[in-house]
Amino acid sequence: MNKKKRRIKKKKLAVFLLALIIIFLVILFNQSGKNFDNEVSFDGASEDYKCPDCNIILITIDALRPDHLGCYGYERNTSPNIDRLAKEGVYFSNCSATSSSTAYSSVGLLTGKYLMISGSDEAGGILDKRFLTLGEYLKEFGYFNAAFLNNAHYALSTGFERGFDIHKNYIGDAAQTTDEVIGFLNNYSNTDPFFIWVHYIDPHAPYLAPEEFFRVFKEDNLWKRNDKKLKVNPRKDVDPYLSEGYIPKIAFHKDKYYFNYYVARYDGEILYTDFHIGRLLKELPGDTIIILTADHGESLGEHNVYCDHGENIYDEVLSIPLIIKDSKYFKGGKKIPEVVSSIDIVPTILSIINPIWYFSNENKFDGKDIKGIMRDKDIKREYIYSYFPEAWSIREVNKNIKYILHQNGKEELYFLPDEHNNLIEDDSLEISSIRDKMRDNLRNWLKNYPIRSDINPEKESLDELTKENLRSLGYLQ
Repeated sequence: MNKKKRRIKKKKLAVFLLALIIIFLVILFNQSGKNFDNEVSFDGASEDYKCPDCNIILITIDALRPDHLGCYGYERNTSPNIDRLAKEGVYFSNCSATSSSTAYSSVGLLTGKYLMISGSDEAGGILDKRFLTLGEYLKEFGYFNAAFLNNAHYALSTGFERGFDIHKNYIGDAAQTTDEVIGFLNNYSNTDPFFIWVHYIDPHAPYLAPEEFFRVFKEDNLWKRNDKKLKVNPRKDVDPYLSEGYIPKIAFHKDKYYFNYYVARYDGEILYTDFHIGRLLKELPGDTIIILTADHGESLGEHNVYCDHGENIYDEVLSIPLIIKDSKYFKGGKKIPEVVSSIDIVPTILSIINPIWYFSNENKFDGKDIKGIMRDKDIKREYIYSYFPEAWSIREVNKNIKYILHQNGKEELYFLPDEHNNLIEDDSLEISSIRDKMRDNLRNWLKNYPIRSDINPEKESLDELTKENLRSLGYLQ
């Protein structure tokens, strides 16, 4: 009988202890939830703020340099509508792409990961299915996704189409692209929130904006200062895009040899694109989260490269604009000087749409949620990385120092924004210490990164429309 009573007492004690554990876990969970909510709130936002029903538009512009936009200090009035967006949102003055051409940079921009294609960017299968895109994540969160793109690298066989209910990729200009997006908006009756990705190719060579957008800049003060005479690349055996100190064949306009003409043509393309972006912005619902950026920049004479990109990984081809506008975090026209990367865009969007999901899944991304910068939060980053098939770079984000390692062993070290005074041979204690630390970090990073995005590439061939688009851009002969 005593043994039976002891067994009953032990059972009661076990039940009691289990109940205590459950109560403790409930309290802990509730408290951690409060702490998390406090972490995502700032600037008067409610502690439980999230925006699962906000519409989203990602606007990417091909080959757009930030220093040719008015909001970034350019003297020409190339971008009145983009400037207005920057005044309503926030703009990051030190955003870097992961690479200097469309396919190589976009695999990171659309996934939030340091990815790199290992094969040709002229074939299908650029992005393997095991790497989820922003469209795929948002689809899981109940979004209707539509892509209106104007670059053959985003064709159906590449992997960028995954997650989209509508995916249109075609030959056209900013007017046609914008008409397509506005048509979609005017006819959208779905109750689900939408995600739109629109890509404008217009600032990409050969710079063929309508004449009235070019004439605005003809014979102005900047025109008179850019009076260097150039020659067309004489080599017949090279890619028509290759500059090598000359005007690339793909960019050459008949009988036009002066640099001022090409800079004005490039700026005319920006103005033309900006005009149509202004049309688009007027049609967006008020709750839309707007992100405007570029896939990469453009070389306009720096390092003896003209009207091209993808030949190196200097900042003229890596620096990109990043403007974000929403109703809670990114507003007020603030200029943000902190160094950020294009791979931060996906995690930042997802953290706004579903902060609890992101809190549990942030380790899926190499990029950071950069809205914390808006409230002076340390996002715990020391370096960002960029790369191309024959070179890799590491950038120290606080001191703004950049180290480049080439496949042939050549090294470069710069204190930005100066990328002409190579300090790699400087043996002073300070410089040699910085060089050795960045060299070691990059080489350790390269043991695991960048990750091949085209592992198990899809073996689909390009269709004729895609091939025609690539030929028009000079990628195919």
